[in-house]
Amino acid sequence: MKHPSLFLISLLFGQPCLAEDLVFGVSTGSAMPMTEFRNGALTAGLLKDFGDALARQLQATPRYITFPRKRVESALVAHQVDLICDLRPEWLDHKDWHWTDTVFTNNMTVASRKDTPPVSQLDVLANIRVGTLLGYRYQEIEYILGKAFLRDEALTDDNNLSKLLTRRFDYMLTNSLYFDYQRKAHPEREQLNDVSFKITSFDTYCALAPQGKWPAAKVNRAIQAMKSRGDIQAMHSRYRPASN
Repeated sequence: MKHPSLFLISLLFGQPCLAEDLVFGVSTGSAMPMTEFRNGALTAGLLKDFGDALARQLQATPRYITFPRKRVESALVAHQVDLICDLRPEWLDHKDWHWTDTVFTNNMTVASRKDTPPVSQLDVLANIRVGTLLGYRYQEIEYILGKAFLRDEALTDDNNLSKLLTRRFDYMLTNSLYFDYQRKAHPEREQLNDVSFKITSFDTYCALAPQGKWPAAKVNRAIQAMKSRGDIQAMHSRYRPASN
């Protein structure tokens, strides 16, 4: 007699079938509100909130594997992960990825302390040190400033914020999701300028391998269902100051 399938066993014993894994690649270069890490594992933040909700919608089990920023894409190439999120096509080297619909909407900004005049135009940053992220591409600023764009590199936004608060420089390039959260939660939030200069607005998506086990169309249907219920907007609101 053939052995009963896992599905039949689950029915006989009243246990659910094991859900298929949905494996996310996560960069350790990000910080709250996107990610919080403990002992190298993702434990909280918007990416985990989104990943957990997407996995529930797909009836899958979420797993998160962390990598340095420059190794996340190679993990997708090697099929170590199913998808990587909060990205744009121009930020990656390979051009054949499949992409989901918009997941997050954000703004690239120039942030400062309250004791520093807010930036009114980008050429103010010419020939002064500006906090930037190692390996990140700032195309709009490179186009305007050229060789006058003096980058002070850091591995994470938190590293840059620490430098800003200790006056290593007066301005840092960041995004509104990150800086709004810091204005809500950082112990020295009273020093942070409420006014930031918006460089550009941008949407981010999830990249999936063309031959991956999770088709983009299926993932997109799940994302659309989440949006229709207001799930993603509710995630955002938990990390913003009340004034926003």
